[in-house]
This record gives sequence, structure tokens and C-alpha cells, in this order.
Amino acid sequence: MSIPAPPVPVFPPAPYTLTSVTGLSAAGVKAGIKASGNPDVALLVADAPMACAGLFTQNHFAAAPVLLSRKHLAASGGLVRAVVVNSGNANACTGTQGEADALEMCTRVATALKCPVEQVLVCSTGVIGVKLPMDKVRAGIDAALTQRSSDVEAGRRFLSAIMTTDAFPKEAGARHGEATMAGVCKGAGMIQPDMATMLAFVATDVDVSVDAMRAAMRRIASTSFNAVHVDTHTSTNDTFLLLSTRRVPAPADWEQQLEPVARRLAWLIARDGEGATKVTTIRVSGASSDAVARDIAAHVAASGLVRTALFGNDPNWGRFVSQVGNVKGLAAPQRLVCRLQGIEVFRAGEPTPFDRAAASKAMKAEDVSLELLLDEGVGHALLMTSDLSYRYVEVNAEYTT
Repeated sequence: MSIPAPPVPVFPPAPYTLTSVTGLSAAGVKAGIKASGNPDVALLVADAPMACAGLFTQNHFAAAPVLLSRKHLAASGGLVRAVVVNSGNANACTGTQGEADALEMCTRVATALKCPVEQVLVCSTGVIGVKLPMDKVRAGIDAALTQRSSDVEAGRRFLSAIMTTDAFPKEAGARHGEATMAGVCKGAGMIQPDMATMLAFVATDVDVSVDAMRAAMRRIASTSFNAVHVDTHTSTNDTFLLLSTRRVPAPADWEQQLEPVARRLAWLIARDGEGATKVTTIRVSGASSDAVARDIAAHVAASGLVRTALFGNDPNWGRFVSQVGNVKGLAAPQRLVCRLQGIEVFRAGEPTPFDRAAASKAMKAEDVSLELLLDEGVGHALLMTSDLSYRYVEVNAEYTT
């Protein structure tokens, strides 16, 4: 029996997108890679080499585009002129032919832009284990090179062309003085921290060095793309690129201004969640270390019992608290306090009297807060997780059939 899909959330367009960043142009075209006929080749180009930092999947079966992009970033010293992306095919587990195809994609773009091939990065997303239809990819790249533009809609066409099972487009942006921070991403399933199944591109025009971008990358990822969870499964193609065209003087707090853009994108991934109805942000504080805090958040976020309770708007604090108790390294678990949507439900080893009906009603929100407060130190962590719905099972049971 088919389960009705939950309503697709509608978010207003972001005020800025990738092409709002000074010096960037983009394109997204239909090349026929996807059976649906939807856009499937995207191109992002800078007027001059950008500073770039990259974070990639930890999966041992990393896809050919991941391997090549890592290699190109190292060879170029973090200078990037363009990023080419295809969707509908992951080019993963495709052997030496997949590696050759990824290189050909970069070479085709580099030749057109007259830049070193190592200044072109490549990303792919879609079904694993299928060779790329290179005739279609070549035609798509050529069309994207011709159609690229710096208008706002070009940035959205880029976004459309990287999407796969996404139920809605994911973009975020902000201005800070003269500086623009903007990003887009795709991702809905196979999501777990330490790079989730996503492609994410966050760009700014602040003038910062490659070293500064690399240092900021992991801090920004720790509260965004490495702090989002859907189903305990990371994939083969996960890529997060942080880019700067270096055209505007950098404010001292540029990293703090950029982080909320990345976190909003990560929230949108969790909100999609292939059937999700809400995002729960788990905040752990007072742990003995950040590592312990993160372990606590991960245990809670990964629990099927927790996530089904969230879907059912069930304030079943026992599921949350018992998962905390499964984490090694707790020194004083008896001092744990648990708050759900700001409502204290547990303290010092026993439940706190609360209105269950009111708590359940509060849990129907699209953005739910779960706080876990310890009294063991200053360690803290943040993790965003989707709920686990009937629809998630159906989507993933029928993914390739």
C-alpha cells in the first residue's frame, strides 16, 4: 500500500544565491542523464581563481570525482577556477573508466576556460555503480559553458541541476556590509555526520587566504554539514566546497557570518529527509568534553525509537534519556536534565511533572528543540536530525525499483 507523502514544505527563495557573490557565474542544463528529463549538468565559474577548501566523504569507496577533486585541490594549492557537476549518476564504483570520465569532465571545462585542469573540480551524484553516459555529459558541459550567467536565476538553475531525490531546492544567503555569503546544496537521504550524502557549495567574496578557508572549513562544518543526521548512512560522493572570490575586504567576523548560511543549508537537508516532517536540533552542554557531547548527540539522533517518537509527537523522554545512558564516559549521569521544546521533562534521575498534551502539541512544530544538560564540564555539541516517518521506508524501499 502506498503511503501518502507528507506535504512538501515551501520556503521563500533566499535573498542571495551563488551568483550573487561577486565574480561568479553559473549554469544548469538538461543533458538527458536523468530519465525524468530534469536538469542534470551544472557549472560554476569564477572570473579568476578562487580560494577553496574541500571536505569529502570518509567512505572507503569514494567516487571517482571525489578522488580527482582531492587530487586537484592538492595540486593547485587550493586555487579553483570552476566546478562541474552532474546529477543522476554518481560515477562511483565505476573503476578506471569512471576515473577517466571524471578527468575528461574537468579537462573539457579547463580547455574552454583556458585554465590549468587542476583548477577545475568535479562532483557527481545519483545512482552508484553505473557508467556515465559521456556523450550526454559532454553535450551538457558544452551547453552549460554557453549558457552560464551571473544573474540570480542562473544560480538557481545550477541548484536545480544538482538535485536528485530532493523534495525542494535548498539555498541560503546573507549580506554583511559589502560582503555576500551564499550557498546551495542537495541531499535528503543517506545522511550522517562526518560528511553526509550531499553536495554543498558555499561561496563568499571576502578576501581571505586558502589557509584561512581551510582553517574555517572544519569549524563551519562542525555545526552544519557534519552536524546533520537522517539515517546513519554516509555515501561515496559527499562533497562540501567552501569558496571565496576574494573581491571584498574581509570583516574580522567573516567566519561567524558565514556559518549560519551553512547551518541553514544543513537544516534544510534534515528537513527534507525523504519523508521527514520536522527537524529536531539536539543541543548537548555540560559534558566532560566536546567529544563526549558529540557522542551523546549522535546516540540520540541515530536512535530509531527516538526518531519515531519525534514523528509521532510523543514526548517519550525515556527514549532520549536511555540513549544518553548508553554513552561511555559519563561521570555524573544522575545530574542530567532533559528539556523538550523548552519543557523540562527529566531531572536528577526522575521525570519532572509536565503537561504531556501540551508537550505533544509543541512537538508538532517544524523545528523542535531537544536539550540535554549535564554537569560534568564545558563540552558541548549540536546535531540536527530528521524524524522517521512511514514515507521514508517507502521511498528507500523503492529507490531503484
